[in-house]
Amino acid sequence: MLQFKTLQTKMLVSFILLVLIPVIGLGSFSYYIATRFLEKQTMQNQVQIIRLIADNIKHMLDDATDLSSFIVGNETIQSMLSQTAPSYIGDPQKTIFNYLSNLKQAKKYISFIVLYGENDFMFKDFSEFFRQVVPYEEFKESPLYMATAARNGQSHLDYSGSPLFIYAHNYNDIVLGRRILSLYDADKKLGMFFLGINRDAIRDAIQDVQISRTTNLLLFDDNYRLVASKLDDKEMSKHFKDNVNGIKNLLQPNQTWIYEIGNKKYLAANTSIELYRWHIVSLTPMDDIQKQYSIVLSSTIILSFSLLLVAIVMSILLSKGITLPIKKLLRSMNNFKRGDFNQKVPVESKDEIGLLTQKYNEMVAQLNELIQKVYISQTNQKMIELKTLQAQIEPHFLYNTLDYIFFSSKINGDNQTAKVVQSLSELFRLSLNKGEDYYKLENEMNQIKAYINIQHARFPSRFTPIYHIDSTIGHFITLKLLLQPIVENAILHAFEPPTDRQGVLLIGSYVQERDVVWIVQDNGNGMNPDQVEQLLYIPVRSKGGYGLRNVNERLQMMFGPEYALQINSIPEIGTTVIVRIPIIENETQWGKLYESHGH
Repeated sequence: MLQFKTLQTKMLVSFILLVLIPVIGLGSFSYYIATRFLEKQTMQNQVQIIRLIADNIKHMLDDATDLSSFIVGNETIQSMLSQTAPSYIGDPQKTIFNYLSNLKQAKKYISFIVLYGENDFMFKDFSEFFRQVVPYEEFKESPLYMATAARNGQSHLDYSGSPLFIYAHNYNDIVLGRRILSLYDADKKLGMFFLGINRDAIRDAIQDVQISRTTNLLLFDDNYRLVASKLDDKEMSKHFKDNVNGIKNLLQPNQTWIYEIGNKKYLAANTSIELYRWHIVSLTPMDDIQKQYSIVLSSTIILSFSLLLVAIVMSILLSKGITLPIKKLLRSMNNFKRGDFNQKVPVESKDEIGLLTQKYNEMVAQLNELIQKVYISQTNQKMIELKTLQAQIEPHFLYNTLDYIFFSSKINGDNQTAKVVQSLSELFRLSLNKGEDYYKLENEMNQIKAYINIQHARFPSRFTPIYHIDSTIGHFITLKLLLQPIVENAILHAFEPPTDRQGVLLIGSYVQERDVVWIVQDNGNGMNPDQVEQLLYIPVRSKGGYGLRNVNERLQMMFGPEYALQINSIPEIGTTVIVRIPIIENETQWGKLYESHGH
């Protein structure tokens, strides 16, 4: 066992060891929690982003599908394609040709429009450069024609529109085709319509999304072909080229996992574009995520060393605080040994060392009495009374605690709990009101909204709150907590037992001459006149209903009998409670009114 020359050294080493072990444990645990949280957040962000991109692309494809449906169903086009010899002249034809030509200007994603008629009619238009279109009879031999015809009037998306053009360039288009059927005879085929969707427009929808610069976003069609990507990653493009099985393994349904390309690992996530069976995939290199781990690790180490340094300083101060009285006691003993009998060590604490010092002083005093043979007048020592500090939970402590719960719920994604805690904090703050019994009407509005938010969280299906509040009355002064007992009575009693009707709780206000009028209205069970009378003038010793009676008495005591509560209720229809208060514009008027009523 180690031997220490001084007690201070022994205590210092012990304190450091006691602090070092928890700091290492806490640092390791914090690092683990932080990295798991970082990984979870990365996964959630990827899923949310690809779902957003999927929605954007779906809207584009839906728009193109709707346009094609509108065009093939247009009566002018149907009429032209139904003629034996198509006519290219006339106002209707000119209008529809202008519409088709302008369509590519309005819809930036359209690269071309090609319309074939079984009667040899043809319309073609291009957004960027002219292309030579394949004759219809020759085009009928292409797989694109067969795939579109097989859909029998429904839209068909194909990876490329190259079969439509004579020079088989790899045009940067996706083609949407639809067979044109007669509106009056579904078996009569009038032609084919094709609309080109520029891949750059789809790529822009991917690249406009803000995400990590190393994260690649990939769009695959229903035949597992790569339509577009965010980054020009040659290794990744080579990996997915003609690799149907690899792509199928990548398209696991709506989850995140680790995907490996070569010797490089990626955090992968994907989502599908419904109806079209396309998929959006995000791939984030694990190396980048692990770099963030190293940042967290560095921060954890720095924080741990900082805590350890603070602990060492505190240990030094604490060990000195313990050993210093002992050193003073030893110094006094040595002086006493050398013949200086007038020794007294100050008692600076009430712990064991303080008690030892006190006993030492008593012993020295007794020895002085024996040696000097004189009685030293004993002084009355004041007894030090231990005062128990009353722990008072001050309002700001409660608010801070509620704020902590609110932010903790937000971080954990529990928005419902966060909203209730925020409303509860607002309710406490306004209800306490720094001890004052009055406040502005805007505080009454906020207080009742906070209360209703809490109750609505408890009983979400019991009622729906509606507010029609005059925004100009907020600066007027009023008694506090006027509406809360009325609203509480409505929530707890008006909608019980529940009925087939959806409960509605209306809070309204307006200015009438020199008064502010509040209305609390529900469509609940209602009351008969006897119940209303009992509610307003319920005996003092009754077990319930005193909230409304209390509000009624406060109104009359403060403002006079003419400001008593008004309750209008019809059984099975609902109840309306009317609260009238005079307009009080400032605290000076309130003070005069308060004094005039004997307060």
